[in-house]
Amino acid sequence: MTALYIRAEIRQLLRKEKNVTVLEAIRMLLRREESQEDDLTDEEVAELDAQRADRISGKVKFVSEEGSIRMIRTGRKA
Repeated sequence: MTALYIRAEIRQLLRKEKNVTVLEAIRMLLRREESQEDDLTDEEVAELDAQRADRISGKVKFVSEEGSIRMIRTGRKA
């Protein structure tokens, strides 16, 4: 499949699409490189690094999604 063919198919699908939410999601996806909003600041990266270090060192306990759901259902705390 060539890029030309894919573009033509996308144009056809977009012409038929009526759902504004879907169209906005497509626009956001296509503009992902233009947007600088999703880039993290140096401070945010430092905070994420500190949180990761805490988790790796055992200072903070990681609970999986399944574990969280199980804890909620049984009323347990981490």
